[in-house]
Amino acid sequence: MRLDHIGIAVADLPAAEDLIARLLGRTHYKRETVASQHVTTSFFTAGNHDAKLELVAAEGEQGPIHKYVEKRGPGLHHLAFEVDDIRAEMRRLAADGFELLQDEPTKGADNKLVCFLHPRSTNGVLVEICQSVKDDLEDFWATRYVEGRTGWDLGYPSPPIKEYLDQLTDKSLRILIPGAGNAYEAEYAWEKGFTNVHVLDVAEAPLRAFKQRVPDFPAGQLIKGDFFAHEGRYDLILEQTFFCSFPPLPETRRAYAKQMASLLRPGGKLVGLWFDVPLTGDMEKRPFGGSKEEYLGYFRPYFQVKTLERAHNSIKPRAGNELFGILQR
Repeated sequence: MRLDHIGIAVADLPAAEDLIARLLGRTHYKRETVASQHVTTSFFTAGNHDAKLELVAAEGEQGPIHKYVEKRGPGLHHLAFEVDDIRAEMRRLAADGFELLQDEPTKGADNKLVCFLHPRSTNGVLVEICQSVKDDLEDFWATRYVEGRTGWDLGYPSPPIKEYLDQLTDKSLRILIPGAGNAYEAEYAWEKGFTNVHVLDVAEAPLRAFKQRVPDFPAGQLIKGDFFAHEGRYDLILEQTFFCSFPPLPETRRAYAKQMASLLRPGGKLVGLWFDVPLTGDMEKRPFGGSKEEYLGYFRPYFQVKTLERAHNSIKPRAGNELFGILQR
């Protein structure tokens, strides 16, 4: 085992980040929301090899961190030790008399599998063991792009997005296209003179293909990363087959709406298309749909909904199955 991080429960994440930044003389390097645990985490390097400080704040009034802070207030929450084989360590620790709080490891922040030990078996200290895991999501999408298995990829800009871009006159807008895939909308915007377009995708393959297809596009505006951990401020975010690509869990969709709002400047807009088709319950069959009523439930806490209506200019196979939305922060 080796120390991975020290976890600190906080009530106000931005205030705690500011405090630790002033203490250490450096800012946090990563924020990440773990919807399944109802927390947002913020990581600082601790100056000791790979050890880190993790600030943990509750999202809403659910989950153990909310209960912890409500009962005890902010403070030291846990010590985390990284292991090479978490299941083997769980068996070893259980055999040695330590009380595990779970039978199987769960997905935690920082791309880790985690398991917690009860404090009564560790001298009053909550202990986490964790194992780094390969980024399966990146591999999943990289394989799909290489093999051409993205069934909703049109091969050209979606007409509703294209028509919206054609109406814009301010070519300096800072635009983000998350989960962009082959990013035909970004290519079109670039060709129309929008110079501040940023393309974000978790997989390297589509970004590399885009750069080959549009060689004069700035490399610094092609971003490989996780949308839910991305930081920045934009005037406009374009949604085109990103929302439909990840499993349609309510907590993930709520996290999507919140993250979209956090990435937009005041007055900024989220504009795009959402599939208006019933969910089937098949968590592997993409693209995932939903309903206008469901989407409004996610968006209204964060946005003024200018419009969310059936698109009038969808391609023929999607006619009647797409909602076009303009949401303003």
